[in-house]
Amino acid sequence: MSEHKYQKLTIEGDKKTQWICGCFETVDGYFWFCVEHKEKLSKSIKNQIDNLDLTRVIE
Repeated sequence: MSEHKYQKLTIEGDKKTQWICGCFETVDGYFWFCVEHKEKLSKSIKNQIDNLDLTRVIE
């Protein structure tokens, strides 16, 4: 794994973990989900954010 500079919130960068389906996590903690899992995992993450009350309304 070659190291290089990259920005968060992109799918570029050194991969830390890759699952057999194509989902992966980069070394800076960015997760990318394959087409098969994107909708289900996105819903799960949003539900966890709501359950843990991690957001606030900004007007």
